[in-house]
Amino acid sequence: MSRVRMEVRYAGRCFHPEAMVVRGAPLRPAAFPALFAILRHPEGGVALFDTGYTPRFLAATATFPASLYRRLTPMRLETGETAVAQLAALGIPPHEVRTVILSHFHADHIAGARDFPRARYLATREAYAAVSERGALGRLLRGFLPDLLPEDFEQRAMLLEPEDFTGAPVADFGATYDLFGDGSARLVRLPGHAAGQLGLWVHTEEGRRAFLVADAAWTSRSFRELRPPNPAANLIVDSARETRRTLEALHALSLREPGLEIIPSHCSEWHQAHAATPEPTRLSPLERAGGGTRRE
Repeated sequence: MSRVRMEVRYAGRCFHPEAMVVRGAPLRPAAFPALFAILRHPEGGVALFDTGYTPRFLAATATFPASLYRRLTPMRLETGETAVAQLAALGIPPHEVRTVILSHFHADHIAGARDFPRARYLATREAYAAVSERGALGRLLRGFLPDLLPEDFEQRAMLLEPEDFTGAPVADFGATYDLFGDGSARLVRLPGHAAGQLGLWVHTEEGRRAFLVADAAWTSRSFRELRPPNPAANLIVDSARETRRTLEALHALSLREPGLEIIPSHCSEWHQAHAATPEPTRLSPLERAGGGTRRE
C-alpha cells in the first residue's frame, strides 16, 4: 500500500504567446504557472518536485544579456507565493525538506533551489552536464541561470546515471528510479524538451494516480490533442524529434489510462481545476516595483 501524500502547487507564472507552445493556438500572451509538488513520506520525509519562481529570477536577469530571458518570458510572482513561503504556511520549515527533485535546469524549475539548506538535489547527470559544461551564452540559450543554484550544489546533488533507473517501467517510458523504495514515487525519463528531463509518477495513499510530466507537454491540450509546439520552439528544445516522440507517448497513455492525472508543469487549465495555490488577484509589491508583468 502506498504511503506517500502529494500536493501540487504553483510558485509564480510567466507569460508567452500561446501559439509558441501549442501549434495552432492564438498569438496572444497566455499565463503559464510554474508547478512544484510537495511529497510527504513516513520514512523519506518531505520532498519537492521542482521549485517554481522566486525573486532571484529577477536578480539573475537584471543585466544584459540575461535580461533577454526576462523580456521573452515576463514573470509574475505574488507575495507569499514562493515554494518556501507556501511550505512555511503549511508548517514545514525549509530545513525539513530532505530532497529537491529538479526535472531539468530551466530557471522556472530551479529558482527556489537555494531556499532548502539541508536538501539533497536529484537530477540526471545528463541534464546538469548539458547546461553546466557550456559557456555563459550557451547556458543562457538553454534557459540556465547558474546563480539560481547554491554554491555547494555539486556536493549536495545526486546526479542519476542511466544505470540507476532499475525500477518498474512506466508505459512507453522505460525503467524508473524508485524515490522512496516502495514504488509510491518513481522518476521517469522524458527526453526532448531538455536533455535528461525527468517526470514523476506518483501513487498516493489516497489512491490518487498522477504523472507530473514537467515540460514534456506545456499544456494538457498539447498531449490530449497531440499538438506539438510551434516549429519556432525547436530553437530552444534539446531535440525536436524526441519532443514529438515523448508527446506521442503521453497522448497514447492518456487514451489507455483515462483515470490517470497527467500534469504538465505550466498548464493553466489544470491549475484552475485542481491546484492548491489560488489564482492571484492582486499585484504584489514586487510587481509594483517593476519586477513583474501583469497581463489581462
